[in-house]
Amino acid sequence: MNAKLSIVSILTLSFLFGLVYAIIFAIFIWFLPFNWVTLVIMLGFTLGTILMQYAISPYIIQWVYRIEWIPYEQYKMRYPHLADTLDKVVSINNIKMPKMGVIHDMNPNAFTFGHTKNSARIILTDGILEFLDEREQQAVLAHELGHVVHQDFILMTLVFAIPMVFLTIARWAYYASIFSRGSRSRDNEAYWRLALIAIAILSFIFYYIGYLISLFVSRVREYYADEHAGEVLENPNALSTGLVKIAYGLLSDQGVTIKERNKSKVRGTRGLGIFDPSTASMLAVETMNARGMYSRETIEGAAAWDIYNPWARFYQLRSSHPLPARRIQRLNEQCEQYDIQPEIDFSNAKQIKEEQAGKSMIGEFLTDLFFKYLPLIVFLGIGIFTIVWLFNTLEFYSLPIISDINDSQLLFLWAISFFLMAIGYIIKIQFTYRSGFSPKTVLNLISNVKVSPVRCIPAIIEGQIIGKGAPGYYLSDDLYFMDETGLLYIDYRFGLSIADFLWAIRRADAMVGQRVRIKGWFRRGPIPYLQVRAIETESGRVFKNYRKQLSYIWVALLAIIGIILLLAWIFL
Repeated sequence: MNAKLSIVSILTLSFLFGLVYAIIFAIFIWFLPFNWVTLVIMLGFTLGTILMQYAISPYIIQWVYRIEWIPYEQYKMRYPHLADTLDKVVSINNIKMPKMGVIHDMNPNAFTFGHTKNSARIILTDGILEFLDEREQQAVLAHELGHVVHQDFILMTLVFAIPMVFLTIARWAYYASIFSRGSRSRDNEAYWRLALIAIAILSFIFYYIGYLISLFVSRVREYYADEHAGEVLENPNALSTGLVKIAYGLLSDQGVTIKERNKSKVRGTRGLGIFDPSTASMLAVETMNARGMYSRETIEGAAAWDIYNPWARFYQLRSSHPLPARRIQRLNEQCEQYDIQPEIDFSNAKQIKEEQAGKSMIGEFLTDLFFKYLPLIVFLGIGIFTIVWLFNTLEFYSLPIISDINDSQLLFLWAISFFLMAIGYIIKIQFTYRSGFSPKTVLNLISNVKVSPVRCIPAIIEGQIIGKGAPGYYLSDDLYFMDETGLLYIDYRFGLSIADFLWAIRRADAMVGQRVRIKGWFRRGPIPYLQVRAIETESGRVFKNYRKQLSYIWVALLAIIGIILLLAWIFL
């Protein structure tokens, strides 16, 4: 149901298999001749690794997640409405009853895994059972069952295997061009290496295209699973309203309006109080519809980012899941089959976007890209200049201005470029990590259309840590937060693997259930999240995150390289 949980599982497995893969590749490089036989061996090993991962990944997932497995009869007594959905789908599709489990974490999430449709495991979290009503819970379960009956376990394994074959060919050709040994003449050897480099480049291009296609197929399968949920319940609205709560964190018991977002200030202090819960409760009356859901305007404000921000399209191409608003739009189309009026409508989302950001957001998007890739832009500039200078030196053509530059002057230009890259990195950090922290609520943040992974909102939020970023995952270093207006993902990644690991095993679990005050930078990517600067607990303990400060290591490294090149220019 949630892409973040899938990503965590994939990363866990990828690390284990990637380590073995790297060792085998090292053996090939140092001990085996690079010829066609080696390519066949490497392809065989790649396919074998994929099959092995497919075979044992369900057991690894059960190992790294805290899951309570519940026998069917007990599950039926606890959750009779979910058992009804299970029985219906199992009966219609003639499949074996999936193994059902619950993760005791208030992060609302669900996922399924297994080998085939007859060996499926389906997991719901306590957050799904707590925050969603019964028909929404049934819709989430029916979505996961859609993956089961469509046998997406097998299909997606095959789909993702294809780009891995091209990546293996690219790696083989690249290393073969460097390490291949043969009895060819010098001229033939040069052409052979050139051909291998061409094969490596083309194979990598095919790999990347195949990877994007596999993500597209994954998104299509998500749409099919959504449609399955609508068919099972004969009402696509159930999943739509559930997605509003899961994806945007908009709960149905508290809230504030979009108009209130711009004038909301601190009303009082209670405990760590930067927001008065009683105020939120009074405002909730104005924002709820007859079913207790947030008002249409509130939901449209949250969804406008998915529909109109250019960053949303950027992430959509590289995501295994469609963005929530796109899924809801497809579910609304399905409502026509059942002659049902959609409950979630985005017809005014464009007006909300224009009120906040004007008619076009391309300017903000290009500005974000410029600052995000400023050091890279400088590097590419000097790199392209060097290539042109090299071809000019080899007399492929003659450009008078470039012809006047000698080796020493080029070295000086590289030294200056590294200093410029260091300055560019400082500018990037200052743009990405803005100051001016002020009290916000989840709804304040989620309804802002202009925010991006680069253009942040410095915010202070207060509420309770209700779960981990990846619910049930032992090594999850991120957290899940709730205030009086909704839910939000909290990104605590430190930037150093050892620091993230220590936080995950020593602190993350202990944070769950605590009331906290968090200062950080709100951003939006595939999911909305707050990047932590500091977390203050109710007991007064403060846990700081130095990811911004660690970014300056790159500044120092670039400056050091610039100094070395400058000294080389002076003394050589």
